[in-house]
Amino acid sequence: MLKIIAMMLSLSLLLGTGEALAHAKLLSSSPADKAQLAQAPKSLELKFSETARLAMVKLSSGGKEIPLGVDKNAKADQSFSLTLPALSPGSYTVQWTAVASDDGHVTKGSFSFSVSG
Repeated sequence: MLKIIAMMLSLSLLLGTGEALAHAKLLSSSPADKAQLAQAPKSLELKFSETARLAMVKLSSGGKEIPLGVDKNAKADQSFSLTLPALSPGSYTVQWTAVASDDGHVTKGSFSFSVSG
């Protein structure tokens, strides 16, 4: 009986720390991953699962990086909006790095979209 109680307590402690060990995951983006757009977007929107700081956002097309104004000193938030320059038709890749504000864990990811006209 004591072993069962100890196992249940250990399991509940293990499951209870899941939230504390979570990373800032990208919940959504606009444009969305693999979006095929008829018109170029005016902004890039990123929404995370928890409050974070953007450490890096890179936009590239055809091997060329397109500069974005990322304020690394901006306050931590769950949502970010970055103004995009005029984009030509083509395929684009977004790479991002976020740092969770509560525990400092770093999360990285990427997604792509295309503009047809």
